[in-house]
Amino acid sequence: VLLHHGLRTSLVAFVTMFGLDFGALVGGGALLTEVVFGLQGVGKLTYEALQTLDLPMILATVIYASFFVVMANFVVDVAFVLIDPRARDVR
Repeated sequence: VLLHHGLRTSLVAFVTMFGLDFGALVGGGALLTEVVFGLQGVGKLTYEALQTLDLPMILATVIYASFFVVMANFVVDVAFVLIDPRARDVR
């Protein structure tokens, strides 16, 4: 009973936090880590563009990051429908 009913109920919070964190991390949320450790990635690219005021690159990285956040939100919403049957009849 606990695995069937309790696990599905507790997965809602886990899926929400994992999905939103994953979308922000993939979209360039590791800016501080990439700059401190000298790793090449979207975060460091954004940091360098901010230092040189490269507006097209700043816009591109913001659009890139927002795309991944929106897609992560979409995946989380679809996962809610699969996990919680009460979410199917929301009007």
